[in-house]
Amino acid sequence: MYFESGRDLTAFYSENDNICAAHFHRSVEILYVLKGKKTVWVGGERYDLLPAQMLVCPPYAIHVFPPAPDSVQLVVCIPPEFCKRFERFAEGYAPETCVISDENGELLGYLRLFGNARNEVLRDGAAAMILGTFMARVKFLPARDRTSRTKVQEIADYIEAHYAERLSLAGAAGAFGYSPNYFSALFKKYFRSGFNAYVNFVRVQKSIPMLKTQKISSVCYDCGFQSPQQYFLNFKKYFGCTPFEYLHKTGEATD
Repeated sequence: MYFESGRDLTAFYSENDNICAAHFHRSVEILYVLKGKKTVWVGGERYDLLPAQMLVCPPYAIHVFPPAPDSVQLVVCIPPEFCKRFERFAEGYAPETCVISDENGELLGYLRLFGNARNEVLRDGAAAMILGTFMARVKFLPARDRTSRTKVQEIADYIEAHYAERLSLAGAAGAFGYSPNYFSALFKKYFRSGFNAYVNFVRVQKSIPMLKTQKISSVCYDCGFQSPQQYFLNFKKYFGCTPFEYLHKTGEATD
């Protein structure tokens, strides 16, 4: 499970069978089923979605979209700049359910408008209608842990800033004023992953754009690994192939 910072930078729009491993981000991610059945997980809760149902993943909610070959969904990511009021509200309250129905197709229209809008004012209005409708139709309860989102963001930001360095659990714990044991337990609670495994995953993710412009022999060190062997091992662990095989598939090798 990882923090996907790229989703917080720009709006995202896709009509496909959208698949993702466990991850989270600050943006609000919305999945709308167009065809077939789609099972997803948000915050540990399972949702079996049917056509004309819309699911909203609040900021920092951990979500997983497993494959559903016979299903087609529309997925939209609304960056923080378009959902500030909803984000502030979600800091203190959590939805009782993440799903609402859209029998008349009104929300589908707003989702497509958001994805295809040619100016930010129109996109801002579409986002307000989508999230405002969700807030009006769903019961919200006080959030059980109001500090977790801030802490998750702080830890994720720290790793984002230092992944290329010799980053250790003890060093990160010291930066936050915690003992290594306490920080390790805290990290697993928030990220559902060990510290080193998460950092190495971030490093592999960060190496992808580097591979397009740099030689593999230098990428491994620039993204924080201490040896090519360590880099290759982690790359294959997360992508199922070596960096060479990845570049061969994409036709972008520089070595």
